[in-house]
Amino acid sequence: MARRAVPLEQLPALAQEWCARLGLAVETRFEASGDEELFPNRLVVEGADASWLAANKGQALDALQFLLHEVQGERDEDKAVYLDASGVRLFRMKELKAMAGFAAQGARERGSYVFGPMSPRERRWIHLLIAREPGLASESEGVGHFKAVKVSRQD
Repeated sequence: MARRAVPLEQLPALAQEWCARLGLAVETRFEASGDEELFPNRLVVEGADASWLAANKGQALDALQFLLHEVQGERDEDKAVYLDASGVRLFRMKELKAMAGFAAQGARERGSYVFGPMSPRERRWIHLLIAREPGLASESEGVGHFKAVKVSRQD
């Protein structure tokens, strides 16, 4: 029996309900990230207990996001919901934007720049940012969940 997908607009209420069942006092709402290509459908989780979700490198936030993706049934990056507790992930996106600018400059000057191991989401952000830079390319290197990203000139 196929289950019905939960529409994007119902996910804030669902996330808030699940958190309440866990005893967490949070509020959820959609809020623009300022760069919808990198961070679309940003669902902000705020409140007295939002820091619990952001603790331990956001593992609880990742777990909740995974469950929301499962009920959403969406595999398209542009349509799936992405959680942010207390602005932690928005701050990281801005940090990676600055790092990508530094990497682009380094690759232009020295031919390449290699980032240390990153999560899949952060690698995706770097790849999208470098794609905006003319004459540069990026590729993931390594095996496993955390991989490095190499930025290089396209000659």
